[in-house]
Amino acid sequence: MRLIFALMLRSSRTPRAALLLLRTPKSAVRWTKALFLSLPLLLIACGGTKTVAERPRDFEGGAANVPDPNKTKRAVVMKLFMEAQEARLKGEMPKAMQIFEATLKEDPQNAASMFELAKLYNQAQHPLEALALAKKAVATDKENIWYRFLLADMSTQSNDLNGAAKAYQDIIKKWPDHYEVYFGLANVLAQQKKIPEARQVFRDLEKETGTSEELVTREYDMLAHAGATDQARDLLEHAIAEHPEQTQYYGMLAEVYEQLGQKEKALEMYKKALELDPDDSMTRISLAQYYYEADQKEEGFQQLKEAFSDPDLDIDPKMQLLLGFFQMTDAPGDGEKSDSTSQELIRQSHVLIAVLKKAHPQSGKPFSIEGDFLAREGKRAEARAAFKEAVKYEQDKFPIWSALIQLDAQLNDYPALHEDAAKAIELFPSQPEFQLYNGIALSQLKKYDQAIEALVTGRDLVVDNKPLEGQFWSTLGDAYNETKQYAKSDEAYDKSLVIDANNVVVLNNYAYYLSERGEKLDKAEQMSHKANELQPDVATYIDTYAWILYKQGKFADARSWQEKAIAANATADGTLIEHYGDILYKLGDAPGALEQWKKAKAAGGAGENIDRKVSEGHLVE
Repeated sequence: MRLIFALMLRSSRTPRAALLLLRTPKSAVRWTKALFLSLPLLLIACGGTKTVAERPRDFEGGAANVPDPNKTKRAVVMKLFMEAQEARLKGEMPKAMQIFEATLKEDPQNAASMFELAKLYNQAQHPLEALALAKKAVATDKENIWYRFLLADMSTQSNDLNGAAKAYQDIIKKWPDHYEVYFGLANVLAQQKKIPEARQVFRDLEKETGTSEELVTREYDMLAHAGATDQARDLLEHAIAEHPEQTQYYGMLAEVYEQLGQKEKALEMYKKALELDPDDSMTRISLAQYYYEADQKEEGFQQLKEAFSDPDLDIDPKMQLLLGFFQMTDAPGDGEKSDSTSQELIRQSHVLIAVLKKAHPQSGKPFSIEGDFLAREGKRAEARAAFKEAVKYEQDKFPIWSALIQLDAQLNDYPALHEDAAKAIELFPSQPEFQLYNGIALSQLKKYDQAIEALVTGRDLVVDNKPLEGQFWSTLGDAYNETKQYAKSDEAYDKSLVIDANNVVVLNNYAYYLSERGEKLDKAEQMSHKANELQPDVATYIDTYAWILYKQGKFADARSWQEKAIAANATADGTLIEHYGDILYKLGDAPGALEQWKKAKAAGGAGENIDRKVSEGHLVE
């Protein structure tokens, strides 16, 4: 339970997340700005000293048109640099790296190329090469702050924390007004467990900017991540004494007290925070965690309802908490108490989802998580209705469409399956799965030509997914068979079996259709026999094998297998009983055959000749 709430809190409390924002997004901003600095830097790096020698004169006394080698070299370097940048922007990273390397061969002191190449090496998971280039860029051009930012980032990522600390310290010495650098320095010092030195960085910053809520929060986050719980407590207690009106300090201090095992003090701080600011929904989430861990689930639930009803609290952390409840209740139960707890959490989840819908009426996310719960509970129709609502607001979410369409298929609602799959294809034209479902729906609606078109289109979209490709081939085999394109049907089934030779559905269907046509009966028998070995006691598969034996004239064996098929089927099936009657007729038992045909007609589902068989009393083929 603690992990679920902790994930939610970490994703929601902006000041705590700010530490990471300093690390990556700000670095990205720096790198973006560096692109604009690269051109002037490149020109400087490419420039050389001018000679004082007089230029050669032509025979008429004018200046001779002799190329300046420095200008030529600068032009070559400039051209290579621009080509490398173009390749990078196109996403052609290996090509960009190769051209930047060529640029450095032409101009080994080109710091801008070192800077760009270092970033590319880092993206390519070559941290040591990236770090070496970042160091070289700084050594080549000590006046460029962005190169130093890159060096600090590369050092941190390479776990060279001493190097990162020195890089930050050098920036502060040269550019003391870049206050965000202080936070980076404090963080790397804290990672080295140099807590006093890290805290001194904040004291130095306070001298420059004065104390503030942001400084307290950042220092707290630093201490919390470093496991310096006692120091975090001291910091917050002092902050509350200085600024008792800052309500968020109380919730943070409550969490520290919890970590120190001081539960009563923690509860006191939570209540004090809500007394000062009843609309502080994040503190309510923390208090809910406190109550759930104390096995006071109803009190925790009441706090969650209050927090979930707050439209100003972002929906994503609420969804994360509900997802945590979903995963917890999906785990196997450990006795009656565990099952009872799971059922209670499921009940609470449904209530919270209803609250979420009211708080965020323009979001489909509450409906999507509701669909997950309902589908797991076996309430397919209700789950489909929830996902149907979800896609009204979240039309670009592939997983929601996929869940909706799968439920259409499970409910055997083929008109809805066709309609929803067609909409999904418009939104995701490159996804083959939706073409497969559309093809299945169209086949069931007996629109075989349209089904074949959808299936061929989807099949051609499949890339490196043999199981999915096999599904397309098997479904095409069914559709081609219905349109009497038997050669194409056989080819499709064969290709499906090349991919999965043990697909019992394909083995059975292919074998049955061959027997119906009276073709390749030996092959049909082998496939049907294999299907029954792989999945015994399935009435349909047993019936197929019996029917192949019948077609081969092996009537006694066919009778034995057909009796097994009827016994394996839970309810009377007209097709199975009709087949049994046909077999008896071939064995010379006309009265027995007529009796079975009558049973088949009464059961329903028999072939189109059943009425004639019953009325005429003989086999009609």
